Amino acid sequence: MRVLDLTHQVAGPSATLALAFLGADVVKVVPPGDRSSYDATPFYLNNASKRSIAIDLKSEAGHDLALRLADAADVFVENFSPGVVDRLGLSYDVLRERNPRLVYAQIKGFASDSPYANFPSFDPLVQAVSGASSITGDPGGPPMKPGPDVGDTGTGMVAAVGILAALYQRTATGEGQHLELAMADHVATFLRIHYGWPVERDLDTPRFGNGPPFLETTAPSDIYPCPPFGPNDYVQIHCGNDKQWRRFADAIGRPELKDDPRFATMAGRGEHKAEIDAIVTEWTSTKDKVEAMVILGEAGVPAGAVRTTGEVLRDPDLRKRGIFVPVEHPVYGEVPIPAWPVRMSGSPVTVTPPPEPGRHRAEVLRDWLGEEVG
Repeated sequence: MRVLDLTHQVAGPSATLALAFLGADVVKVVPPGDRSSYDATPFYLNNASKRSIAIDLKSEAGHDLALRLADAADVFVENFSPGVVDRLGLSYDVLRERNPRLVYAQIKGFASDSPYANFPSFDPLVQAVSGASSITGDPGGPPMKPGPDVGDTGTGMVAAVGILAALYQRTATGEGQHLELAMADHVATFLRIHYGWPVERDLDTPRFGNGPPFLETTAPSDIYPCPPFGPNDYVQIHCGNDKQWRRFADAIGRPELKDDPRFATMAGRGEHKAEIDAIVTEWTSTKDKVEAMVILGEAGVPAGAVRTTGEVLRDPDLRKRGIFVPVEHPVYGEVPIPAWPVRMSGSPVTVTPPPEPGRHRAEVLRDWLGEEVG
């Protein structure tokens, strides 16, 4: 599968990155002489396993080359600002006329038929507009942008799924199609369970801090401090049913809690959250976060240490299983980057370093167009 990649920033490159991990021949188009982005960390984290060709899309020769590459492509992906791809003469109508089998994917901040279609956008903005920020943060505090870039990378992953579906559809119809995905629309759909509040209670979903976004409060369901009590020395614990609560009581050496009528039901535990949180905190204050996670996890209680990005990146288990793989960076030397998390028995994923801008020009012209470059 050949993918012509005219993406930048995060949302677009994450879509083509997923396709590259799955074995597509992704050719990333970059402006001539653009070296600065290559050395930057974001480029490295979003462009592994691709090839690169430098094209001046505004020149006549560059435009002609882009058209010919699109003729040979299965997939075309772009996430320019609204209107840019049309001005470049690479719109869906233009390319479809030349290559009816082409799957043409566009990723934007807002949909083309949205009242905000021409507004500039980026991840925190669409998380705000789509409701994600309104449910993130402490009760009584201001809205807060969620940490993971679900607007950018999340949209890219969903775009990749749509592209694969369109390619599968093409096997039956023989024709490609036009895909449009707006970051704001994607994030809005990711809040699925949070719409229970307006649907069932006609209320806006509140902010829960580190608690669960359920209509019914329960406990324990929060983060709890652990020694040495640094800024990330916490463990998240959630007892989602009565059985898990009883397991928790045994795991912390407090079996008598199982017989306490105040805590016999989820509703009762929610009503007595303060008392339960005090009991939990007393226990977690004697265990480091990983120790607490292991004790509770082995007892069948959902618990997770609050790990930093550095701790996750250095995790030897994630390295061993290929969730992070080492590649050579021109500035930082060998660095680990996130790989493809789906483990596939019949088609293991290999990861190669992100391409130096334009380095595969001769290869791409030979492989895609049958042209030899002297």
